[in-house]
Amino acid sequence: MNNQHLNTSDVDHGSVNGDTSATNRSGAVLVMQTGLFNFGRERALKSGITASRQEDLEPLENHARATARDTYREQFDPTKNRHDAMHQAEYERALKQRGEAEHCVLQGSANLRESERALAEAPKAGPKPAYQLWLPLCFVVVISLTVAPTLHDQVFHSVEDEVLRWIFSALIGAFFGGMLTWAILGGRNWKWAWLGSIGGLVLGIGLLALRLSSTEGHDETMFGVGLTIIEMAAVILLEFIARSLHASEIDWGSRKTVEDMFTAKRDADQVDLDRWKKVVSEKHNAVLEKIALVEDRHNRHIGIAELEELAVRAVRDGYAQGIAENLGRLSGVRLNASSSSLDLGGAGVTVPTSSS
Repeated sequence: MNNQHLNTSDVDHGSVNGDTSATNRSGAVLVMQTGLFNFGRERALKSGITASRQEDLEPLENHARATARDTYREQFDPTKNRHDAMHQAEYERALKQRGEAEHCVLQGSANLRESERALAEAPKAGPKPAYQLWLPLCFVVVISLTVAPTLHDQVFHSVEDEVLRWIFSALIGAFFGGMLTWAILGGRNWKWAWLGSIGGLVLGIGLLALRLSSTEGHDETMFGVGLTIIEMAAVILLEFIARSLHASEIDWGSRKTVEDMFTAKRDADQVDLDRWKKVVSEKHNAVLEKIALVEDRHNRHIGIAELEELAVRAVRDGYAQGIAENLGRLSGVRLNASSSSLDLGGAGVTVPTSSS
């Protein structure tokens, strides 16, 4: 604010920092009076005197007058004092910057509301599409059931133990099924994803040739063809699921990109608003510091004679308080001594009295 003087009329005694009416109006003078009162009281207590002594009062009053002169301040006047002019310039600068920051806070709040509204209206991506664990397990089991009989009859026929023969066949069949399922579902985002399906079909044709090589009748031939058809159907179904999942992931990725963009905009606006709020707080505190400085100067600007009178009165009151406490303790000791002893027959012998 140009040409705005910082003076005591700018101070709202009831609103600065919430409640400063009692502390700021009497701050420095009250601290001076309290300190001098305690100083005089301590001097009397430590000396143990029971009556005022002039040799004590004179240095106490001199100390009080020196403290009063040190407490005194000239009235704040930037037109006459160079330092006051610097404080005035800093006050105007902080006041201007606070106003600009408050405007930025309002603008930032509006931007944040707009970003939150846009984020709320944006389509939500939701969780990333993924297949359930049971799906590949089902295909592994199906492929294993079609491959295991062929391995049992054509590959492990030399194993004499029937149980071991089926165990080896089932394990190798599960390996083929897992490898094929992983190649199709796991490679769906690769540009050569179709290689998994081609490999599955070639595997089925190879197994068909292996089965037909040892068939001895129409029934065994049809059984081998049926197993191959089941394997190829499983491969085709896996490819269909993989392509559908890949399409869902692409759609999810586009919606996720939009959502992330709006979220990032909202977060950036929030950070910007918080930054400007911090600036407003800093500049507000800087303004209050300058106001407190002027107010303190105003409170200290009392006539030197009046200030010295207040100081001398405070130290004398403290000195008198200390003497009164000394007298009180002395009277208490005498009273306790007279009530706790008994003179026996004037012989100077005393005994303690019994207490109930």
